Amino acid sequence: MRGDYTRDSFNPAKAFTRVLMQQGRVQLDADWNEQNSIVWHYLRTLTRDLLGPHGGPEKNCGFAVVPAGDIDTLGLADGEQNRLRALLKDPGDFLIGPGNYYVDGLRAVNKEYVRYSHQSHMQRAKPLRQSSAAHLIYLDIWEHELSALQDESIREVALSGADTANRARLIWQVRSFELKSGDQPKPQDWDVVSNDWPSLTEHWQSAQRGLLRAKTVSNLESSSMEPTVISPQAGYRGPQNQLYRVEIHHSGTAKDGATFKWSRENGSVEFAVESFTDPILTLATLGRDARSGLVAGDWVELCDDDSIFEHDVQPLRMVESVDNQHRKVTLKGKGTSTVGTKPGRHPILIRWDQRQGDPRKGGLELRDGGAVIREGEGANAWMKLENGVQIQFASSEPGQQYRAGDYWLIPARTATGSVEWPQQGGEPRPLAPHGIEHHYAPLAIVTFDGNALTSPRNFRLKFSIPSGY
Repeated sequence: MRGDYTRDSFNPAKAFTRVLMQQGRVQLDADWNEQNSIVWHYLRTLTRDLLGPHGGPEKNCGFAVVPAGDIDTLGLADGEQNRLRALLKDPGDFLIGPGNYYVDGLRAVNKEYVRYSHQSHMQRAKPLRQSSAAHLIYLDIWEHELSALQDESIREVALSGADTANRARLIWQVRSFELKSGDQPKPQDWDVVSNDWPSLTEHWQSAQRGLLRAKTVSNLESSSMEPTVISPQAGYRGPQNQLYRVEIHHSGTAKDGATFKWSRENGSVEFAVESFTDPILTLATLGRDARSGLVAGDWVELCDDDSIFEHDVQPLRMVESVDNQHRKVTLKGKGTSTVGTKPGRHPILIRWDQRQGDPRKGGLELRDGGAVIREGEGANAWMKLENGVQIQFASSEPGQQYRAGDYWLIPARTATGSVEWPQQGGEPRPLAPHGIEHHYAPLAIVTFDGNALTSPRNFRLKFSIPSGY
């Protein structure tokens, strides 16, 4: 989650059941968030144990795949049937039925019939391309964090603009995957789809998405000129506690040129965009202080609802100048994307903190603003962030498939002069990404019969509640 947090202290392996507050003690956001995570993890696990990996209630099972030719089987009034048929103007389009569906203990809710090509969180979806291949229709859900910049109702107006807590919500998208001749189930039944499911999901979320180590090293010259009370022999030399975020920017393998970006504030330095006429942005505010502001030379990323939900990574751009009086930021170069130009899609500007260094001495090599991923083991390929904090992407076989948006969190503390990172044999342990974790469920397989979609092979599972309950 991208927010201004002290750390993410939840660890399911510890099997904690509650967080117990004590009188007269310091209250931390991490304790409050860990309590929520404990309950959330319990509810998800319980739901998955009871319902299985996915399924919907028999009387309200959502996400049915309904081509135009099947609308008359829904049992709706003639007027409603005609309205729904009018929505499907392309033969490759179909309806997504209302109701609930659970995937890995997470509940996806669809309140009404919607077009596949016009989903609220997937507005760029296009009707299926007519071909002889079968199309697997599946459900993709994940948790998305948002702040008051993306939903103004979160903010308490009585606080005169100050923000408080963020929110997490479940995002669902119905997606399609064109099955190649070797992937098509024959026969198209549940057993075949179930057996092939792990290999199919590898197309969307690899099991090998990167392993990261983090540590601090002693006697590094601090890049900060602020006074600090920590020992000069300490590894972490920053003047403040930080929660570093390392996030994949460009997907791919290390050999393909995958890149990452990092933030000392967990990516929480964000600015609402009022208008954008490339290369000039007008922001709602330039931050509450210098620590959360912008200066020339900063790398920034422009996002909006569509780019976030579509995982459409935007190029990082450098700040050329900042006009504090008029809240205007001028970016270097000229972009080609329309992201940030639609106020209704909640455009935001995110600051990242990577800087070009000398790769021969562990510094970062930047490519289009992102830091090039170098993999290694032991003492090799450690890369410097700042103030003694170093990271290493671990080598492995098969090679890692890095995915844009996946991230790791590294708490750095002045009290210990170090980072909090699990150890293994006295060395930092390689960890998989903290997130973002997507969850998938098969819904149906459809094919074209001429210009029309055939009735789908339904793969949704249903559960029923015994009568009397």
